[in-house]
Amino acid sequence: MSTVEGIDVAEFSGNIDWEKVKGQGIRFAFARVNYGTRNKDTQFASYWAAIKKADIIRGAYLFYRPSEDIDPQVTMFAQTLEIEPGDLPPVVDIEQDYYNHGENDHWDDLSQTERVNRVAKVLSAVETATGYKPIIYTGPSFWNDKIKTSRFADYDLWIAHYKTNTPKIPGGWNLYTFHQYEGDQKGFPGIQGDVDRNRFNGTLDRLQALTVPAVALQQGRIGPKVKKLQQALKKVAQDSSHPEFDPGAVDGMFGQGTKKALIAYQKANSLEANGIVAPGDKLAIA
Repeated sequence: MSTVEGIDVAEFSGNIDWEKVKGQGIRFAFARVNYGTRNKDTQFASYWAAIKKADIIRGAYLFYRPSEDIDPQVTMFAQTLEIEPGDLPPVVDIEQDYYNHGENDHWDDLSQTERVNRVAKVLSAVETATGYKPIIYTGPSFWNDKIKTSRFADYDLWIAHYKTNTPKIPGGWNLYTFHQYEGDQKGFPGIQGDVDRNRFNGTLDRLQALTVPAVALQQGRIGPKVKKLQQALKKVAQDSSHPEFDPGAVDGMFGQGTKKALIAYQKANSLEANGIVAPGDKLAIA
């Protein structure tokens, strides 16, 4: 069976020499963006840029906390993360929280139906905010004990099952995409702290095929690209006699105000007035 070696990291991984990591045969890396809204990972920004510079395929994940509202968690995730073509789809980490600082993370306070509905909502929210269908990270015991459904079997699965080459696959999935086979490894060359070890279930070509293309900017999107669009629209509004181009707050949230301003700009420039900026669009906002 062909596999590709990778890792996942968070702030507890400390300083990382990514060139040395790549020299160990690592071809992909996931980095944590946020742990609910309790913590935005302090190392994410530096990891995200350095992984790309080292020519390692990169991905990012949200550790979902059911004890918190979904929208603020997803907003923090999307506002922090700029996914580019060639990156992996976003990941939602759905597991029991063993690092919750003594707090109950509330999976046990929810009915099975409520748990499934929460999972569905966070997956949908991430897809709307980023434009990409997320990968699900989970463990077989947690999924079978707490979630107990095959409803999400059309999502790519990243399964956490240690000390085995044949991980158990929970309900509904026929295969896994990624396998986290070892957690909190110490002493990995180039990594100061702990790191988790992973394998992609396929060849490097297949891993590259899993990476994302550019997607349209449209209502519901959140993040740095939306903020850049808002800044550009606001500048055009200020430099012209078209106050209707002003989207309002430059907040990285593609809401009704941004859509209305964009449509006004498109109409004034004889463009298709659909409130969408397609990939590769020559929309000339100076």
